[in-house]
Amino acid sequence: MKVAVIGAGTMGHGIAQVSAMAGYDVWMYDLSQEILNSAMSRIRDSLNKFYAKGVVKDVEQVISRIRPTASLEEALSGSELMIEASPEILEVKVDIFRKAERLSERGSVLATNTSSLPITEIADSINEKGRVIGLHFFNPPQLMKLVEVIKSVYTTDETLNRSLDFVNRLSKKAVIVKKDVPGFVVNRLLARLMNASCQLLEKNYASMIEIDSAVKYKLGFPMGVFELADYSGVDVFYLVFKAMKDRGFRGDVCPTFEKMFTEKKFGVKTGEGFYSYPGKGIYKKPEIPKEAGTGFDPWLVAAPEVGEAFWLMKTDTASESDIDTASMLGLGYPKGIVQMGREFGLENVKDRIKKMAEITGKEEYSYLLQFLE
Repeated sequence: MKVAVIGAGTMGHGIAQVSAMAGYDVWMYDLSQEILNSAMSRIRDSLNKFYAKGVVKDVEQVISRIRPTASLEEALSGSELMIEASPEILEVKVDIFRKAERLSERGSVLATNTSSLPITEIADSINEKGRVIGLHFFNPPQLMKLVEVIKSVYTTDETLNRSLDFVNRLSKKAVIVKKDVPGFVVNRLLARLMNASCQLLEKNYASMIEIDSAVKYKLGFPMGVFELADYSGVDVFYLVFKAMKDRGFRGDVCPTFEKMFTEKKFGVKTGEGFYSYPGKGIYKKPEIPKEAGTGFDPWLVAAPEVGEAFWLMKTDTASESDIDTASMLGLGYPKGIVQMGREFGLENVKDRIKKMAEITGKEEYSYLLQFLE
């Protein structure tokens, strides 16, 4: 089966690699040979690491399944599954999908790896809309097990089932997002956590270190909230939140994120974000003492996540088990966010959300409460 991966950046070359590791023949496209050469070099480096760990038996065999090309037509021609991993610009994606509809095998799956744009808006650009689906991989695709499988309003059952088969063959865990909502599952949860934390920081209710320490050591999250923002990219979070807001997500992005975006303080990639780093792209774990979070209640920032999870369930966007899987595999939580909320007690969750409404004066918290009734 021919798989076309359109885009050879961080996500694209990672998806190409895991597809080849699963036995697929992959055509990987990007604009220039220079980009493709860099991608192939990074794929080889990654495969060598997997070989050293015994995960891959033959590096050259996997490499031989990947065909880099600077011709979009060559990549798409006769493909049975396309995964588009181009920049988050709707016009760029629409152009790719229109060409893919014409050049790929009739009835083949046309998937996008978008993290913020609606699948339905992309599907609206072609005639055979039922072929379009979202396959949202997480960074890095070689290591992250989660894939959000997002249905548009047009996605056919055949497209969904073929996509699920593909994800399973990659040895990934698929969670089904049944409705094409802004942010899907993981980014909606993360938006609530990050925005609540930023709002408390702005209100001088708690310091950055207090919040990060409490969520790490009291809740068992793998990173502090601001530590994660720096690591993933403040710019990435800001742009995803803005795209979600533009399409109906209830909430305004915290002004601090907008200010940092404007000042290009993106975190690790620029050497400065909420924390400072030795240089651009040089990650050094910030010092976050365990005792710093002693006086802060981390459920103030986690409770809105639970509220958002219940919104996802009550609107039949995703199942409880899939939401819990997404929060564990996508965000690294020790338990699913719904399970954590139930164990903490839903009345306690509601109390924390009410307190956030009092502290911030933001309407989104009162809005979330109705889904916990």
